[in-house]
Amino acid sequence: MHLIHVRLHTPRDFRVPEDLAAQFIAQATSAEGVEHVSVHPGAGQALTLGLYVVAESLSMAEQAALAVSRRTVARLPALQRSRITSCSAAIVGAYFDRLLELPGRDGRTMRVPDEDTAES
Repeated sequence: MHLIHVRLHTPRDFRVPEDLAAQFIAQATSAEGVEHVSVHPGAGQALTLGLYVVAESLSMAEQAALAVSRRTVARLPALQRSRITSCSAAIVGAYFDRLLELPGRDGRTMRVPDEDTAES
């Protein structure tokens, strides 16, 4: 499962519909694999949706999230004046912070190639 953040720029007078998460799920096909949607109103006209997508790859999850988002924005009257500004996987900062804290690893997730071999 992949968490994909979809960011929308909404009109000034926009109010988040109470059932917005359910509306996104309703627009998804079973093949698109959207399992859950979370709604996060931001400052000003920003709105972030977290789509939890079951897919074979991150790229496929992003494509599915974008397709569902485009469909929902086009069909849901409350969103028709909104526009999608980005759609990408969420970076999990805590994971990368832990990598930096590992002793002697310097945040590396791969071993350094041996400079005396063909791997270097």
